[in-house]
Amino acid sequence: MNRKAELTARFLAEVGKPLARDVPLKELSSFRIGGPADQFFEATTSGELAAAVGFARRTGVPYYVIGGGTNILFADDGYRGLIVRNRAQGMTPGPEPGEVEVLSGTPLSQLLQHAVDHGLEGLEFLAGIPGTVGGALYGNAGAFGWAMGDVFVRAVFLGDDGNERPASLEDMAFGYRHSALKTRPAIALSAVLRAVPGHPERIRKAVLENLERRRDRQPDWGTPCAGSYFKNPVRADGTRVPAGCLLEDVGAKELRVGDAAVFSGHANFLINLANARAADVLALAAELKERVRERSGIVLEEEVIYLPEAVSGP
Repeated sequence: MNRKAELTARFLAEVGKPLARDVPLKELSSFRIGGPADQFFEATTSGELAAAVGFARRTGVPYYVIGGGTNILFADDGYRGLIVRNRAQGMTPGPEPGEVEVLSGTPLSQLLQHAVDHGLEGLEFLAGIPGTVGGALYGNAGAFGWAMGDVFVRAVFLGDDGNERPASLEDMAFGYRHSALKTRPAIALSAVLRAVPGHPERIRKAVLENLERRRDRQPDWGTPCAGSYFKNPVRADGTRVPAGCLLEDVGAKELRVGDAAVFSGHANFLINLANARAADVLALAAELKERVRERSGIVLEEEVIYLPEAVSGP
């Protein structure tokens, strides 16, 4: 029995569900880019997520956990290891009025709909943000002056030792598009988020307004892209400047590499016109960064995560 067959059989025995092999990652990415992953598993419960990650750690198989695949660029040659897709979904009322306990694989759209249906105010900023709760915690996703850290109460994580651990707001070290999850080997399993009781119609109206604001300046829903490509940088005086403005100033909207192009409506969105490769996107992003650096001295930092062919860790 070869190594791959041995790992596949062992995974089935330990986790109770089979591994898929040679899964095209472009089907799991909103960018629609990426070669095959050697192994793939979709976890539908927190227990399955923990078991799959534990298996990879015990066997030394490189692995990476994804959620909605909306903020990631996979390599053209795929991934030489195990991709675990977190589909553990569900919500229950938290212990305090307005609080919601939500599993990390829950889509943000589902969480927002729950808030609208139950008259929970304070999560309207999530309108139009793709992906899952786990991914949003990882990157402290936000919009309209709000972010996940503003509504976070506490969470439960899977530590690198395989044990579940609680995390407080202080533990998360939230910052602009940053959390402690980017620097520690832990995976979010669930979180308690804070909202307040409100009027359903007022909440619904705010959600629709936020969606309209996004619609005016972002690619149409379904356009292959990964959201804002660069973070908004901070100037020397401490003020944050929109990356889109810096990019527009250097003629970004005219640029294209292969089938990777800058979106005509907002310079901080890179889109896949048809058959773009990861190499095209990376080359386009490098050109954009260099132009901004030459013009303003500011070095842009990517918000989209590039996953190379071989990498270890969550």
